[in-house]
Amino acid sequence: MEKNENFKSELETQYNILIKAQEKSETRRFIIILTIIIITFISTLVSVVFSYTALKSSNKVNEEEEQKEKIYHQTLAIVFNNNSKLDLTNIVTGYNLQNPKVFQVTNEGDIEITFNIKLTSINTSLISNNNLMYTLKRDNNTSITKQLPLKDKTILDNIKIAPNETITYTLSATYQGNIDQTETQNYYHANIYIEQIDNKSDLLE
Repeated sequence: MEKNENFKSELETQYNILIKAQEKSETRRFIIILTIIIITFISTLVSVVFSYTALKSSNKVNEEEEQKEKIYHQTLAIVFNNNSKLDLTNIVTGYNLQNPKVFQVTNEGDIEITFNIKLTSINTSLISNNNLMYTLKRDNNTSITKQLPLKDKTILDNIKIAPNETITYTLSATYQGNIDQTETQNYYHANIYIEQIDNKSDLLE
């Protein structure tokens, strides 16, 4: 009878050992599975953050490239009938520039551009501009008549030109006064300068 009790006790002990071993195994397996889930979650989260950052950087680069391209297309094309020089020579009473300066300004870009027209590098023998006049016509329609400046000056500013638009200007000059007939060497030289002011880029002929 005592042997049976001992055997029964031994069986219970072995059973308890097996149960504890199984519980430890399940706990270990649970920890492993939980670790795998956490690592997978963290990896996925890192991947999503990296993808978002990369996409954001890519969009920023694309926006910068689009902006660069947009600026690149802000372009004026200037064409003169001869060159950009305004040369008045042998100015006498009744002087009239025989070949007016004709130049075209074309917006080859895709946005509206603003520009100025200047006379620069002025060199003249005249000490007064009271009688030396210029007339600037736009597309043979509107025109202005003023005195030619003796120093560098903007003669027309803040001109708007639409995409693909071409504006034709005609610049003529006259001397509307009397000059001593012995004075035949009077002259006026200047450069016609087109200043594009939207993107701080200056364009000449």
